[in-house]
Amino acid sequence: MFAPVMSFDGESAEDVAAGIEHVPDEVIPPLATAPGVTGWWPVNHESGQRLTVLVCEDDEKLQACMAHVAEARAKDPDRRRPAPTSVTRFEIYGSTTDYPAPPGAQAS
Repeated sequence: MFAPVMSFDGESAEDVAAGIEHVPDEVIPPLATAPGVTGWWPVNHESGQRLTVLVCEDDEKLQACMAHVAEARAKDPDRRRPAPTSVTRFEIYGSTTDYPAPPGAQAS
């Protein structure tokens, strides 16, 4: 299991808005139906920083998912989508999902 993390640093308010707007249209729908890939998109409006954090079971599932994202993006090739300033791959070494809830804990 691994996590590719894309950082978008020092973006203008317009780039932050463009980056946020395309995610629910072009990225989340393919990921929502892709087994083995989950994603989160945090933003800090004050600093102009966004992140894309994906958690992937394996490379094949990520590549299949990204092919679907590419198909969605191809429908509007001129749409503004700011490029990441860095992409880093992290190995997942622990997760709260690895542990059962303590007795009496409420499920979220």
